[in-house]
Amino acid sequence: MKIGKIAIASLLSGLLSACGGHGYEGTWKATSDNAMLEKLISQSGAGTLVIGDDFIEANGQRNNVDEIFTRESGGKQYLVFAKGEDEQTFEITDDDNLEIGQMGVTLTYKRAD
Repeated sequence: MKIGKIAIASLLSGLLSACGGHGYEGTWKATSDNAMLEKLISQSGAGTLVIGDDFIEANGQRNNVDEIFTRESGGKQYLVFAKGEDEQTFEITDDDNLEIGQMGVTLTYKRAD
């Protein structure tokens, strides 16, 4: 009986650990639809973004967030980084591409790993 309980507990903990994360963890590389910005990204060596379970790391600086989750709004999917009352969103175009638009320029982050 004890072996059965241990097996069930192990199975449940395995299932729960598989449910963690948001599916977008990893390294992402930036590209742009703006030629000047694209050149600046490639020359500076910037443009790499690391997304973890609860952090974003860019240019050697790690920013911890309270939560990373996905949200659907207006028929589009978004990856949301929430810290306190503030939120930063990236549009999810597919599993390997995230987009963020600011001041008329769009940056596309492509999954690198």
